[in-house]
Amino acid sequence: MKRKFIATACMSLLGLSAAVPAFADNEDDTASTCSIATMLGTYVWAYAATNAGGPYSTSGRESYDGHGNFKWFQLFNSGGTATFTYSGTGTYTMTADCVASVVYAGFHANAPYTYFVAPSGSGYYWNNNFADGTVAGGHVVRITKALLVY
Repeated sequence: MKRKFIATACMSLLGLSAAVPAFADNEDDTASTCSIATMLGTYVWAYAATNAGGPYSTSGRESYDGHGNFKWFQLFNSGGTATFTYSGTGTYTMTADCVASVVYAGFHANAPYTYFVAPSGSGYYWNNNFADGTVAGGHVVRITKALLVY
């Protein structure tokens, strides 16, 4: 059960919020299509929620290489005094209309998440599209084009 919470929290890259943040100010208004190279750099996220296991919070970062691969690192706390760290890898594809299909190796039977990516790659919106009892969605931002997790 704990692994399910960890996997869900890992994939739940940003918690629900009352206000939906806009993409970064450095948005390139001239870009209108995406490629696999659109997601290049390190993105950060944070999430807090309560489910059947109680309250939990998590945060982390993901580095996308612009070639269809990424690595992630996560801090996770289940409401207690201990914090756990996790890491992993994954793959992604991108459509020309900026919809990414992202697979975290070993989670959800390697089923993809769907991300709606800014054409500049400055961030993306996501929603938990798995029937696992967790309601989650949010916005993730790129902090640098450097690969900090690699």
